[in-house]
Parts: sequence; structure tokens; C-alpha cells
Amino acid sequence: MDKIAVNGFFNEELIKKKYKSQNAEIDFNVSLAENKQKYDYDAVFFTGSFDEKAAYSWLGSEHLRIAPSQADLFAELDFFFGIPNRLEIERKFLVDMPDEKMLLSLPNCGFVEISQAYIKNGKENFRLRKRGLGNDYIYYKTIKKDISKIKRTETEYRITKREYENGIKGNKIISKIRYLILYKNKYFELDIFPFWQDKAVLEIELKQESEKFEIPNFLNVIEEVTFNAHFRNSYLAEKYGMYSV
Repeated sequence: MDKIAVNGFFNEELIKKKYKSQNAEIDFNVSLAENKQKYDYDAVFFTGSFDEKAAYSWLGSEHLRIAPSQADLFAELDFFFGIPNRLEIERKFLVDMPDEKMLLSLPNCGFVEISQAYIKNGKENFRLRKRGLGNDYIYYKTIKKDISKIKRTETEYRITKREYENGIKGNKIISKIRYLILYKNKYFELDIFPFWQDKAVLEIELKQESEKFEIPNFLNVIEEVTFNAHFRNSYLAEKYGMYSV
């Protein structure tokens, strides 16, 4: 069951009615009391009139979305719930390595630690991921199937720490620091890997391939690598990953 938070929207019954069939737990106007809450929720949505500082406090959440209007909110919720299909549409850019101290000083930037492995198990290929910070981590199993080089279907669900640790044994692990940047109502993911000193990878998830966005002005793009398989995490894991024992 998905658990989401919707902040800044007050017609709760309308949302509950529209998404009743999704079997999701939906909370409204949630105040963040501790870091762990970021990982309790699968997605957090801000809409209408909301406190910008409150939105920044959720930086580090896997899915943080800003929806200026009710129509935008429903579009974001439909996409999250996979109406009509659960897709991942992603663009990816190679950027110059930014100053991490600068990133940490920004009010619109947070970060998490990620470790993951790509498992080939007979006919099923999937990713196991550990994501979080400090003592607060969540674990996922994700199955993706390509539709095109920019679009794929995605099935994801939470697993236990034990399932993650047992699943990664004997497989290559790749680790990274992921900075989450909220910029002009878009949520960017900036991955910094330990094996690169001069570059990083910037990603943004979109609802449609033609969706417009502006890359944060403090990042310098080297080139777009959306269609370059050598910058997929599965390729990087195979090339640079360390075996788990």
C-alpha cells in the first residue's frame, strides 16, 4: 500500500473519493517532526498556498512534487498512481562536479545515501536499493521494463532489511550520494559517485517526454546522456561496483 502526504489542499474528501480504488493511505497537511517521516511516505505533494520552508523540510523524500493548482495536483497524483499506466520518464545529464559545500548551504537542497545492486535471477531482472540517512533507511525492490530509451514501466515495493542484505550477496554494489534539489517547482536528483572526481549525473523525472523544465543555474551541463547506456546505473554498477559478501 502506498502512503502519501498532500499538503496545502483542503478538499480532502475529493481526493479520497477520486483515488479510493488505489488502496492508498493519504494523509493531509502533515508537519515533519523527524527525519524518519521522509521515508515513511512514498510521496509528498505540495499544492495551492503552502509554506516554502515547509516544502524544503521534506527534501530527501523520494518523490516530492509541487503542484501550483488543483489540476496540476491531480495530474501529479494520476502519474504517481499509474493512471492509466505506471511509468518512469526520465532525462539525464552529465554535469561538472559541483562544490558540495555550496550544495549543502542551499535551502532548496537535501541529500540521502543510496546503495544498490542489479540482480539477474533467471528471467527476472530487478534492482535492490537501500536509501536513507543516519539510522533511517528504507529498502526497495524495483522492476523496470524499457518502452523506449527515455520511458519505461516501473513496479516498485518495499522490502525488509534482511531481504535486501540476503538479495545483494555475491552481487556488485554501487553507492552514491544523491542530492535532492527543488528548483522552479521541479525536483532534481544529483548523483555523486565515489569513482568520479570531476563529474556527476543530474536526473529529472517527468510526467511526459515533452515536459519543460529549467536546469538549476548553479550546475554546468557537459552533455545530455539520456540515451547513452554507459551512464545507466546498471552499467556503472557493473563497471565500478564492489562485490557484496
